[in-house]
Amino acid sequence: MTTAPRATSIAAVNEALLRQMAAEIREEIPEAEVRLFGSHARGDARPKSDVDLMITVSDDWYATHNWFEVLGQLWNKLAHHRVPVDLLLYPRSKVEERRLWLSHVIAQAHREGRVLDGPH
Repeated sequence: MTTAPRATSIAAVNEALLRQMAAEIREEIPEAEVRLFGSHARGDARPKSDVDLMITVSDDWYATHNWFEVLGQLWNKLAHHRVPVDLLLYPRSKVEERRLWLSHVIAQAHREGRVLDGPH
């Protein structure tokens, strides 16, 4: 098994990079909503902070795809940016059900996050 070379430095995260990452996710899942949350959304990210992205898809898409495999493919696709990324993928019904829960990550993403790209 071969592995990709490790990046020697972490790239700076800016709005253009975030939008590019969201666009690359949408190339793979055109219907997806890509939401930034966490320290980059709050504005308190440090140089080595990861980028937290929540991807919301239709229930039909989620039911017909191996989400674990898709997340691996997306992570590999985004690796060239040399930015640590945390990807979460949820079906819309779960997002709607849990977005108002106090302690769920979906609720956190909706409270503090913002949509980078998605269906208009």
